Amino acid sequence: MKTTLKMSVPSMVEFLTGIGTNSQFFSAETITEPKLKKTCPFKGVIKKAIVRGWLNINYARAVEKKTAALLGVAASEVEYIPADSWHTPYMPDGKMTPIRVNKTKDDGKFYLFYYPSKSKKTEETGYFDETGKRIEYNDLKPYFYASSAASEFKPVVRTVTLNNIQKLRARGLIVVKR
Repeated sequence: MKTTLKMSVPSMVEFLTGIGTNSQFFSAETITEPKLKKTCPFKGVIKKAIVRGWLNINYARAVEKKTAALLGVAASEVEYIPADSWHTPYMPDGKMTPIRVNKTKDDGKFYLFYYPSKSKKTEETGYFDETGKRIEYNDLKPYFYASSAASEFKPVVRTVTLNNIQKLRARGLIVVKR
């Protein structure tokens, strides 16, 4: 039987900084507000999703491995120096954690930094209006802003604000936001 803990965001930060630096699988149930064009006729849109992925992966090493594989060379022949980013690792004890903070503005938020799994299990992912009515993705699609193209040499990474995580599963524990 899994242990379920109710935690506030500060407690979640403490939990995530204490899980160690080894890579590990996790899943989370999130509720986010997608950025939509002002012309969108749907009001109060939220996205409910289950995200799955890996925590504590070394991004620079992942880019080097992927680049080496695409170029057909040894990873030791590739050196990647990450470009500047809007976030920086949260390292309270000088150790890497899966948490990031905004370094361009102090918004007081903590972000979970992860590599999404290749699993396409999105049975509970959906968009809903302010009344709770489900909205089909194709109906919303014209109102999303265009995304920039991903580099074939870089792995996909995501961040989600801890405030938006409703439930997190990691290390055999289930953490529910209170």
